[in-house]
Amino acid sequence: MNLNIPQADLLARMMDVAQLRHRLISRNLANVNTPGYHQLEVSFEDAFSHALSKQGEGAALHIAPKVVEGQGNVPRQDGNTVDLDKELGNLNKNGLTFGMASQLLVGRIGMMRSAILGH
Repeated sequence: MNLNIPQADLLARMMDVAQLRHRLISRNLANVNTPGYHQLEVSFEDAFSHALSKQGEGAALHIAPKVVEGQGNVPRQDGNTVDLDKELGNLNKNGLTFGMASQLLVGRIGMMRSAILGH
């Protein structure tokens, strides 16, 4: 009998990446007024979805998130590239992503629990 929860590893990976992204967004927000600070972001979803679609779940789980310097933000006169409104939007989006992944995982665990207990 296989007790693996379907997609649990994928959901856990999504939550781990959301946690890393949250730390970076918090760091960006903390440095919004630091001269010369460059915004950081997580590069993950494109490589993850490509591996998932082409090679399957096992390969996708081996994709590691990368911290990269953000692109596209215009530096202010002090050299800082953090856009406060964009970071707050990213924070909200990331919170929703984490919440969605955790609710899906809780739902999967609940289904397995019901199946085991026969409810």
